[in-house]
Amino acid sequence: MSYDLYFYRRDPGQSWDDALDAAPGALEPDLRAWDGIVAGARGLLGEVRIVEYPPNWELDHEGTGISVNHWEGGWEMSVPYRTHGEEARQVVGLLYEVASVVERESGFECFDPQLGLPKAQVADPGAAVPVFDAVADQFGRRGTANA
Repeated sequence: MSYDLYFYRRDPGQSWDDALDAAPGALEPDLRAWDGIVAGARGLLGEVRIVEYPPNWELDHEGTGISVNHWEGGWEMSVPYRTHGEEARQVVGLLYEVASVVERESGFECFDPQLGLPKAQVADPGAAVPVFDAVADQFGRRGTANA
């Protein structure tokens, strides 16, 4: 299980509902955006593992579990539900910072399905912490380090 972020390319004036309902089309891989995302992620996270198998690429950060994926022209991010409380707030803050890099470099816009909002409308990424806490409660992991 993971906390996911998805990226969409919206046409000018297109609503989020229409963008979310639209069937994803075939997109061209964007290696230039990928290079910028890798550089930006390294600037925020430090060392990351890169797996390249064009037209797909994956970036993973061991310490946080943050993953950035480029699948046949589309973008998505995830982080496992292994933290809660203040630690989850820090991880989600980093997740959102890397998401800003993906938005800037790719031209796509980020949507947070757990909150039901585009990232641009999330005033505080800490709003995601209750989701992490609920998962920790569900699996009885509160009170254990890095559960």
